[in-house]
Amino acid sequence: MIPAAPPPVDPDDARVRIREELAKSEYDDSEGFVAWLLRVIEEWLVSLADGIDGSSTAQAGIAIVLLLLLAAVAVLVLRRTGLIRRGAALSVTSALDAEPVLSAGELRDSAHRAIAEGRFDDATVLALRGLVRDLEVRTLLDVTVGMTAHEAAAGASRSFPELAGRLQLGADAFDTAAYSHRAVTTKQAEDLLRLTEYIAESTPDLSAPEPAEDDQFAGAAP
Repeated sequence: MIPAAPPPVDPDDARVRIREELAKSEYDDSEGFVAWLLRVIEEWLVSLADGIDGSSTAQAGIAIVLLLLLAAVAVLVLRRTGLIRRGAALSVTSALDAEPVLSAGELRDSAHRAIAEGRFDDATVLALRGLVRDLEVRTLLDVTVGMTAHEAAAGASRSFPELAGRLQLGADAFDTAAYSHRAVTTKQAEDLLRLTEYIAESTPDLSAPEPAEDDQFAGAAP
């Protein structure tokens, strides 16, 4: 039995679909190179579509193949750049004010296990939660409902001012792990975990002046 031919596809409609696909919001956050590459692909596919008049089954099939090719290439590019996450969502809660059922040491141990298992996003979140828990127990940080990573980093910087830059980098890594389409690197996860371990063994500098209200979150990500 000969399969039925695909329905005719209007070339103008094919071009519209190509442009609509590339205009989707998930592409808006792409970096400059990705945007450029997608534009080149669009121009190439549109130039091919210009030669299709939709008068034959073969040409209609070509139009369908072009649309499928566009979708496949777009997904591949976005996966390669990390704009589409390959893995599942975090397997740990990212709330810094989560119920303190684990101690700071237990959270750091969990972060070590996550790194060993290649779960760098989980490890990053656990490491910062361990830092927050440690500072809370030592009464060096007043943990509030919905506290952000950069708020925690700013609070920790008051007791460890010489580590302010590293704390902000750790907060950036946390935001990437918890909220971004990208994944953190092995180095980001390991650096943050080492930082939390160092702080846990360090004496705070309680002589540092209290920062001005407007300066507490300087350098924090929007």
